Amino acid sequence: MKLIIDGNISRTYVQNLCLLFFPGAKFSENEEITSETPILRLTVTETDGSVFAAADLTVGENSGHGEHTERFKAAITRERSYKIAVGKAVYTAGGAVLGYTPSWGILTGIRPAKIARQIYSAAPDPAKVRKVLRDEYFLNPKKAALLTQVAINESKLIESLPANACSLYVSIPFCPTRCAYCSFVSFATKRLLSLMPAYVERLLSDLDETFALIRELGMKITTVYIGGGTPTTLSAEQLEQLLSKICENVDPDTLEEFTVEAGRPDTVDAEKLAVIAAHGVSRISINPQTLNDEVLRGIGRCHTVEDFYRAYNLARESGIPQINTDLIAGLPGDSYRSFAKSVDAILKLSPDNLTVHTFCVKTGADIAHSGGDIYAPVSGEAQKCVDYSQLRAKNSGYIPYYLYRQKNAVGNLENVGFSLPGKEGRYNVYIMEEIHPIFAVGAGASTKIIDPKTGKIRRIFMNKYPYEYLSEEQHERFRIDYIEEIKKFYE
Repeated sequence: MKLIIDGNISRTYVQNLCLLFFPGAKFSENEEITSETPILRLTVTETDGSVFAAADLTVGENSGHGEHTERFKAAITRERSYKIAVGKAVYTAGGAVLGYTPSWGILTGIRPAKIARQIYSAAPDPAKVRKVLRDEYFLNPKKAALLTQVAINESKLIESLPANACSLYVSIPFCPTRCAYCSFVSFATKRLLSLMPAYVERLLSDLDETFALIRELGMKITTVYIGGGTPTTLSAEQLEQLLSKICENVDPDTLEEFTVEAGRPDTVDAEKLAVIAAHGVSRISINPQTLNDEVLRGIGRCHTVEDFYRAYNLARESGIPQINTDLIAGLPGDSYRSFAKSVDAILKLSPDNLTVHTFCVKTGADIAHSGGDIYAPVSGEAQKCVDYSQLRAKNSGYIPYYLYRQKNAVGNLENVGFSLPGKEGRYNVYIMEEIHPIFAVGAGASTKIIDPKTGKIRRIFMNKYPYEYLSEEQHERFRIDYIEEIKKFYE
C-alpha cells in the first residue's frame, strides 16, 4: 500500500488505520505500485484552534474522500486531536471505497480500554462513556457497550492498588512443539530444549538480583506471572526449583495473584500440578483453543480434546484455586457451529476465567507463510463466533474484565477476558493498562517501568533468544546495564 502524507501526523498511526481496511498490507517505500495498489493521500493542517485532515483513497478504479475538522479541547491532548481528525477522515474515505466501516471505529491501539477508562474517570457515567465512544471514535453500539463495561470493571481493580505496587513476570520460552499460529519467542527443537537446565539455573540467579532490586526500590510485589512459551514444559524438578526461589523472596499469601501458564494440556501431569499447588500458586491456565480435534491437528496443536479434559480435571483435583481456559475464534478450518460447541462445553466446566481470542495472523507465525488468503478485514463467521461467546459468557454469570486488540485479527475483532465475579486475572489488567511497573526475567521478556509522577513508561528488553540469554559476556553486560538503568530511572 502506498501512503502519501503531507502534515504532522505519525506515519505508524496512519498505517494502523489502513490495516483496519487492508489487514496484512505492506508499506515499504520501495514497493512496486500496480494498478491495484491502494493509495492513500492524506493532508493534515492546523488552523486557529483546530486541526483539519483530508483523506483521498484510491483502490483500482474506485476512490473515496473523507475530511474532518477537530477543535482542540482542554481535556484532550493535541496529539490525540490530530489522531481523531485523521482517523475520521480515513474512516470516511475507507468506508466510501470498500463499502463497510470497522466495528471498532477509529480505535487502532492494542489497549482501547485505556481510552474508555480515561473517559470514565473524567465523567463516571456509563451512558456518557458509551456516547463518547460512539460519537467521537465511531464504535458501533455493541463494541461501545462492551468497552465501557470492561473499563468500569478494570477501574474497580486498579483503584485498590497501593502506590508502591509492582508485578513480576518470568519467561519460560519453551514449548513441546510450535503451533502454526504462534509468533511468541518459543523454542521446541531438541537442541534448544536441551538448554532448559542451564536456563533455569540462570533464571534463579537473575531472580535473586531482581528481588533485591525491588526491595531496594521499596516496591511491593502484588502479582507474579510465569508465562512463555509453556512453563509446564519444565520438569517437576525444575518447576520445584523455580517456584521455591520465588517463595523464598515473596510470601504467596501476600500476593493478589500467582499464575503459572500450563497452556498446553500435553505438558500437564499430576506431579507437576502437585508442585505448583504446594507453592501457593493461585491461578493456572489450561488452554484447549478449540474442542475440535480436526482443527487442533490443522493448527499444529499436538494434543487432543481428551487431553484437555484430562489436564483440566487434574488441575481441579490439585486444589489450585483458579483455572483459566482460552479459546480462539476464527481458527482455520473451524466453523461457527463447531466454535459454539466449544464455548458451550467450556462453560459447562465453569472455569474461573475464560479468555476468548480472535485468530490473528502474525508475520512470525508459520501459518503466515503457508499461502492463501489468510487475512480478512470482514468476517461474518468470526463475528458470529465472538458475539456468541460474549452472549453465552454473560448469560452464564461471567463479566468482561479486560480486553485488547491486535493487528491483522480476523474481522478486526477483539480478545476478551471473562471471569466469574471476584475471579478476575489481575496481572492481565495491570499489564494491559500499564498502571504499575512489571519486572521481567528471562529470554524474550520485557521490563516495563513507570514514573509515578509523570506516567512516563520505559521498556527494557532482555536478550531475545535462550542461547543469547545464556551467553556469559552478553548476559553479564546486559544485567549490569539493566540494573543501573532501572535505578537511574527511579532516582
